[in-house]
Amino acid sequence: MNRINFLDCTLRDGGYINNWRFGNLTIRSIISRLDAAGLDYIEVGFLDSRIEYDNEKSIFPDIPSIAKTLGKTRPKKSRLVAMIDYGTFDEELLIPVDESCLFGIRLIFTKERSEKALEYAKKIKAKGYNLFLNLVSTSSYSDKELLQLIDKINEIKPFGVSIVDTYGLMFGSDMAGYSILLDNNLDKDIILGYHSHNNLQMSNANTIEFIKLNQMRNIIVDSSVLGMGKNAGNACTELMVSYADNAKIRDFDVPQVLECAYTDIRKFQGGANWGYKLDFLISAILRCSPNWTKTYLKKNALSIKDICNILSALPNDKKYLPSFFSNELAEKLYEDYMSKTVNDSSDREELKKELYGQKILLICPGASIKSHKEEIEEYIKDVSPIIISLNFIASDFNVNYAFISNALRYSQVSGIYAEADNKPKILVTSNITPSPSLPGDMTFNFKTLYDNVNGDVSGALILELLLSLGINDIAFAGFDGFENGENSFFDSGYTITFENSSNKKISDELICVKERHDCSNVKFITPSIFSKIFE
Repeated sequence: MNRINFLDCTLRDGGYINNWRFGNLTIRSIISRLDAAGLDYIEVGFLDSRIEYDNEKSIFPDIPSIAKTLGKTRPKKSRLVAMIDYGTFDEELLIPVDESCLFGIRLIFTKERSEKALEYAKKIKAKGYNLFLNLVSTSSYSDKELLQLIDKINEIKPFGVSIVDTYGLMFGSDMAGYSILLDNNLDKDIILGYHSHNNLQMSNANTIEFIKLNQMRNIIVDSSVLGMGKNAGNACTELMVSYADNAKIRDFDVPQVLECAYTDIRKFQGGANWGYKLDFLISAILRCSPNWTKTYLKKNALSIKDICNILSALPNDKKYLPSFFSNELAEKLYEDYMSKTVNDSSDREELKKELYGQKILLICPGASIKSHKEEIEEYIKDVSPIIISLNFIASDFNVNYAFISNALRYSQVSGIYAEADNKPKILVTSNITPSPSLPGDMTFNFKTLYDNVNGDVSGALILELLLSLGINDIAFAGFDGFENGENSFFDSGYTITFENSSNKKISDELICVKERHDCSNVKFITPSIFSKIFE
């Protein structure tokens, strides 16, 4: 066990923002990313026997529902915990720990219900779970009341006890006072934790101060990605791991947390008044003008790591100046960076050998793959095509290949790849930074494709690649297009904020492909606003 442990509570505390409806794919992606980053604990959500099961939500009516929702997604290093708000989960549903995927259960309770809650806590521990007790609104206890409670807690000897600043009332001195009191009186083997709320915008500062205090025991700090949480939110996981990494306290893969923020959490900020903006965060970390990060966050082909790499090349004495920024320079740096080349000749030959003379079906994640599923199945039955899904894995069809050119989509697919019954070959473009969970089988030079289509739309890129190899009997399904600026995806988990997506942009790139190649055998088997281009 590390002396200083880090717990992410996004899926639980963040659920107050979106009614815990993160989407099944996003739940799995969050866990995969945070595990890869090196978090010690991941809180998967609430246990609440009053609600009905919904695999799109991170609130569960019983413990087996957690494993059902996660499927095969399990962290390799992080430990999973869930939270119970005392009085909301039937004790008869507490199955033994060896029948669950959990390491521990965190129990929250108010001062008024502490006596009964501690009796309930004993039952959790008796089932073999590592028991965490979170003292709701710790500031509501007098010192005497807190000392009396600590005596009772020491008799139970839970795994951990956390100070909880439920209403975000604490300044550093308040937090330190409670920390010292608990540190001096808790059994020395009990982990001491701190869970903050950001009503006074002190969460991050207080959490760092808690880490710096010289407690003579192991400690644990709570945070959530982008601070997503009730009211003003929590301390921010990306800031906590950045601090720990920079202060040489712990080594974390910080870009994995930023990727989680970018891909999985940012989309919930629309209309939600909590936290701060990701572009300002990244610009602060990289010490540059926000104009740079705003521009590059609109580039769907870029990962967070790519953005960091581009901006790290800017001159330190100028990159923070707004006057140094220009759209022309930003675009030039983007194109220069994306021009990193790979020798893809052997992969091109291999793909041509495997596909030449075959009929190809390209499946995109538009809503029509559900509404016109019968037509797609009929087409597959009639012509037996090779199936390539674009930036996702189509679970309803027996996909042979998955083409991924979008860093955001790559992050999502990597989180669910273990779930695929028939794992397709993965075709990636060279702008993608591979992860161990989803290595590419073939890699194609992004800059070549980008230059030929004058853009980065995946449908245009794969079409250009196939036609350049002499593979021209191609059908699209699910390439629906955008209506009123938004695409209706087949699954809500695939919804990502695309700030620069438009039908015109996609059409222009498809027209570029048509001008370069014979597209007479390109067809659409589901409705698409782009079909007229190839008529």
